Amino acid sequence: MRIDQPINKQFFLDKRLRFSVLALMVIAFMFGFADQVWDKNFERLHIFLFNLCAGGFTILYHTENRAVPSFRCYLFLALSLIYALSAFFQIYWVAAVISFLLGLLVESIRIRAFSFLPLELFDSKISVVDKFHHASVLCLSLGLFIATFVLLNETSLHWLSYKHLSLNVFFLGYSFPVSLITMSVMFSFIRRDISPSLRYVKQAFFWTINLGVIIFFLFIIFEMQIAKFVISNILFLTVILIFSFFLLLGVNMQQKHFLLSGMIFLVFTGISGVFYIELMNYPDLYEKWGRLLLTSHAYLSLYGWSLSGLLILIRWNDFPLTLNSWLIILFHWLVIGILAPLGKTNLIVAAAALISYCTFLHLYFAERSAESLGDQT
Repeated sequence: MRIDQPINKQFFLDKRLRFSVLALMVIAFMFGFADQVWDKNFERLHIFLFNLCAGGFTILYHTENRAVPSFRCYLFLALSLIYALSAFFQIYWVAAVISFLLGLLVESIRIRAFSFLPLELFDSKISVVDKFHHASVLCLSLGLFIATFVLLNETSLHWLSYKHLSLNVFFLGYSFPVSLITMSVMFSFIRRDISPSLRYVKQAFFWTINLGVIIFFLFIIFEMQIAKFVISNILFLTVILIFSFFLLLGVNMQQKHFLLSGMIFLVFTGISGVFYIELMNYPDLYEKWGRLLLTSHAYLSLYGWSLSGLLILIRWNDFPLTLNSWLIILFHWLVIGILAPLGKTNLIVAAAALISYCTFLHLYFAERSAESLGDQT
């Protein structure tokens, strides 16, 4: 999608396509609780299906900016599903090959939409909307290429022996492209008539978020605890500033309500992340509260912040919607902020969380746009 080009008016209007992507999100959510039924590492499947399969497909479809997804997009979806299953069943050589092929596929789409060298990221004249979008696709391809090395390194090469250069830790990085595309969506609702100095502030936000997360992952791998705590606080402060920026300068539209809710999810993600790092210094407290805090952090990030951006993107051409935004948002918080984390240790609560999550998606997508209703009258 080239600079400043509007999103295709047929984007995600196909109901079967919407249903398929939403079904992936529901299945991903369900697998988050599956280890209570069968003691397997379902966390990988849970993360892959949401971030890589549903999220990655949405990012690439948005990048192509076509009325319907191309063959490349559908091929990405099919291969990412095989990748998720092969990683889950620990068939790592298959996962490594597919990871590399997926990286090439993403790059072929990125180069067509943007450029071979990501020089646009360094151009201050390019809007942060397009920069976050480009960075999201670039991060997706780089993540897949690096995952190929991590898979081979842990299973056969053993070139690097860092404890945290592992599959379970690294695969969490697939959430970053979805987070970046949500940032792109959010900044697209910032007023255009801002001063040049505020435009530079937006550019500073872009670099702080991207460099901050990359450095944070490096600190995790090299087990630099103090540095990790410092960078997590810098990222948290940046999130607070972005939230304030969007609150004051965001265009007053229905989408702003959902994105503000998403930003609050992200703020709580920052708080929980800082507390989790600090809690690791107290073994007794970590043993008691560590898992609940980490679970809450993951759900607030994936199904709070990232999902908010994806939902806005998928229904981009439907707004304004004939629904009570605040009631839907409160229900979203009940499901993700309370039921989902508690459901990780209680199967009954998990079932309630899954039913509520499906209900939330139904309520959000069942409501028709005000424009379509107006056409019928």
